Amino acid sequence: MELYAEVATWQLSKTGEELCGDKVEVVRNSMATTVVISDGLGSGVKANILATLTTKIASSLLARGIPLEEVVTTIAQTLPVCRERKLAYSTLHIITLTSSGEATVVEFDSPATYLVRGGKVLPFPTMEKVVAGKIVKQGELRLQENDVIVGVSDGVIHAGIGGLLKLGWNWQGVKEQLAADFHDQFTADEIAKRLLGCCNGYYLGQPGDDSTVVAIKLRRPRQLVLLTGPPADKVIDERVVRRFLHQSGCKVIAGGTTAKIVGRIMNKPVVADLAYYDPDVPPTATIEGIDLVTEGVLTLFITVSRLDDSHRLNDSSFRDGATQLARLLLSSDRVHIYAGTAINPAHQNPLFPAQINIKKQALGDLKAKLESIGKQVTMEWF
Repeated sequence: MELYAEVATWQLSKTGEELCGDKVEVVRNSMATTVVISDGLGSGVKANILATLTTKIASSLLARGIPLEEVVTTIAQTLPVCRERKLAYSTLHIITLTSSGEATVVEFDSPATYLVRGGKVLPFPTMEKVVAGKIVKQGELRLQENDVIVGVSDGVIHAGIGGLLKLGWNWQGVKEQLAADFHDQFTADEIAKRLLGCCNGYYLGQPGDDSTVVAIKLRRPRQLVLLTGPPADKVIDERVVRRFLHQSGCKVIAGGTTAKIVGRIMNKPVVADLAYYDPDVPPTATIEGIDLVTEGVLTLFITVSRLDDSHRLNDSSFRDGATQLARLLLSSDRVHIYAGTAINPAHQNPLFPAQINIKKQALGDLKAKLESIGKQVTMEWF
């Protein structure tokens, strides 16, 4: 069974600092998801620069397909050691999960990784090894659906030290909190947010160190399939529609002509929604068996900006087609687009804004935006 790694990061900056001295990078490809966490020594700008340097080196090497062993060796040889504290200038924590559930964890001067399975919290199993003269912990494990991996920085482990908790929260305390507060239905975002909220509570809202929580939940991938525009050759209309309908996941149609073609082939009526929820966005329609039916190019362009509009996205009273499509896209992990290349005379109208003369630009902008926020996007033209 194919699994998807849902990743969420929540952070607190040390009181009085503008920048967080912890850094997190996420690298995804078709085979695996890798999360790189680094805690720069100290806090503020200097710590942020050190942590950013570490995560960028590691993530760049991993993205180029460099084996994990070589990445760890390169980082271990690169990171200098503080003369006074005898500590590396930044820590390194790498978590890699394949689509089949194989997990690999590497810890270099970072807190041990938590594994949450069935409500029980365990340390992710690792063994010490020497890499480039430095002690590194590394482990591998086959994970299951709904397993959760949690990585934290030192600021979480030390929460409350000298205040509410004389010796700090410590690793065991965080483990107990994770177990007590865990629910199978929680998303990765909810798990990370709740744990960091508790951490902030122990700091009495005045964090004494940069604090980071990264939660990774394995679940089945969520797919959205978008069909927009008729094929250039009408002969293949039915073949394209059948392929679209055969796909699993959420199904969306963008375009009035496209909707009519699908309705005809499905033998289902296209029912227009005459309510205008937003005067700037054309109205939607419904077809039984299709999750959302919108207008075409104009709605696609507006959807790109809607993806950043948290106010609209989080307010259910906004029901225009672009906002609805943005919500569906954000809740999906993978987006596959079937794009027809038939010419729509309306798009050639010189009175239309220049940016909507070409459907390819609308879809190109949408694809780039989705990929920038971690979505996997594929596209087929007909």
